[in-house]
Parts: sequence; structure tokens; C-alpha cells
Amino acid sequence: MNLELIHAELVRIREALEARPFASGAPAAKPASPRSEEVPMPTEIIVDAGNVQVHFGKNKGVALSSLGDRSVAWYAQEPEPRIGNNGKPFPPRPEDVLLRNAARTIIHQKRGTLPSAAVPTTPAATSVNEEHVPF
Repeated sequence: MNLELIHAELVRIREALEARPFASGAPAAKPASPRSEEVPMPTEIIVDAGNVQVHFGKNKGVALSSLGDRSVAWYAQEPEPRIGNNGKPFPPRPEDVLLRNAARTIIHQKRGTLPSAAVPTTPAATSVNEEHVPF
């Protein structure tokens, strides 16, 4: 065979492979996850966020207060939506929302970036003085 024909064919194959989004058959690389500094604010402030336990994975049953900062930041990130057969995303599960908000609450408490009106208080701090009733 002619080497020029072989070379031309190889060039066309390479161009075709480079034009495909998944040239190697492997999925495209995910963009880097957001840095922990970019953790969104919680949609609900969790009062005892450190005692919320992870409900899945290798840290199942472990309280957030027992985990390192990187692990807590990972649980605070917005996950990829789970897509149903109809192509629509499933709504988030309540335990996922609780864990995500607890992790976000912990991170923003440590940074001091929670709005002052939203800072959770402990039940002892909100107790009422029952001896002094104004009526």
C-alpha cells in the first residue's frame, strides 16, 4: 500500500475522533467541584447542626461535628440532580436537605458569615424567666 494513503487515512481518523465529544468512549471529565469557600448559605438554619448524622456512604452514622472540614464542605455542596426515566429531576429527599443545611450551617458558623438574625441559639439561651411574668 501507499504510505501517503495510510497517512491521509490516519489523519482523517484522528480528526473524526477529536470532533467527537467522547473520543475515548470515557465520559467527559466533570468540572472541578466548587471550592469550599463557595459554599452556599443554608436554606434553613439547623440549631444543633453538629449532631446531624450522615445517612449514607462511608461516614454513615457519624455526626458532622466528628468530621474534618473538608468532609463537612463536601456534604455542603449541591449534588448532581438524580434524573428519572421521564428526564425530570427527582425532588431532594428530606434527609439530604437536612444534612446539606447542617453542613452549610456549620461552615458559615465557623466563618461568622451567617446573618445575625439567623444565628441559631441553644434552647438554654431562649428559656423564659417564669418568675417574672409582666401581666
